[in-house]
Amino acid sequence: MSAVIFALALAAAQPIPESYHARGTGSSWSLTIGDGRLLFEPADGPAIDVPAPPPRTDDGYREYRTGRLAVTILPGDACSDGLIDRRADTVWIQVGEREFQGCGGAVLAADDLTDTSWHFAEIAGEAVPLTGDLFRDDIYAIDFHAQGFVGYGGCNRFSAAYSRSGDTLTAHAPWGSGARRCAEAIMAREQRLMQILTAPVRISLPDPNTLVLIGERGTIRLRRTPDQ
Repeated sequence: MSAVIFALALAAAQPIPESYHARGTGSSWSLTIGDGRLLFEPADGPAIDVPAPPPRTDDGYREYRTGRLAVTILPGDACSDGLIDRRADTVWIQVGEREFQGCGGAVLAADDLTDTSWHFAEIAGEAVPLTGDLFRDDIYAIDFHAQGFVGYGGCNRFSAAYSRSGDTLTAHAPWGSGARRCAEAIMAREQRLMQILTAPVRISLPDPNTLVLIGERGTIRLRRTPDQ
């Protein structure tokens, strides 16, 4: 079992809070699980209030199925509800032929990097040659997960586990990294990137779409990928 699958399965196995809340994009619907009931309130129709059956917890999901609606929760799959909050879980609801998707669980801190993706815009004062094409720019990208990250520095793929203490992020060995050779300028930029990331860095988010990692060996500026 991979570490990711194990983490999802472990999260699903945890007892649900006494009262659980979720909502759709732009508050198009809300869901409350509590006092032994499921209460689904869509903005464009009547509410559904039914007894909550015992949840299934297979394959990392928590699932409630009744005759009128089905609720599936993916714990630890952080998402945005389209307003100002990022929440810990992704939630799917099915009512007849209609399907709804939204976010539930704990509200994540504004600077939580879990399940976020970024493109490197500047490394140690040097602008990265981003093109605006999402796929081409993914050679200069990093994806953060709950306890690790994976990315590309222009030539090679890299990955590592990390920990947070306040606004400080520290990557931990062992590092995974490729061994391809690319143009000298690309390799030099990638080496500077690795030098910064392998030491502790301070996290700053001056706006929702900009991430700055500040370390003793230099500063990295990143832009949130457009598909988030």
